[in-house]
Amino acid sequence: MTYTATARPSNIAPMGRQIRIWGSAARLAVGVAMLIAAALTGADQTDVLLGLIAFPLIEVGLLTLRGFKAAPLRLYGNAGHCLNWGVGIAAFSIATQAALLFYGASILLAFARGYAGCEIFAISNWLRRRDDQIVCPLFSPIDHAEARRAGADPAC
Repeated sequence: MTYTATARPSNIAPMGRQIRIWGSAARLAVGVAMLIAAALTGADQTDVLLGLIAFPLIEVGLLTLRGFKAAPLRLYGNAGHCLNWGVGIAAFSIATQAALLFYGASILLAFARGYAGCEIFAISNWLRRRDDQIVCPLFSPIDHAEARRAGADPAC
């Protein structure tokens, strides 16, 4: 089965940037700030291994269990907020510097790719060429406002 540019399966990552100028600027600033914070608070080799290798591999592994042909995951409402906050609180409670590295790198990847979903899925989506999304408590309001202002329908 072949796909043309107008008939992409919905689970494949979209082409082009999904975020606009303020969403991009916010991601760049927060991503850089998190990586600097990790360095300034004493991130060591274990934190680097956890934050840049283990956390992304766990995420990719868990999302791969759904299967590549599964419909894209869309968690925009209360469930998305609860899951996102829960994962963030757990990560920052257990390994603060590793979480700063994971989130910082993920946010910068989302910035570079123009990805509008939350940074928590940025690495997995990039590696698996997917478009799974979860609401981002920090960036979704910015993306939503920019989409509305541009006359587009916000994704979440």
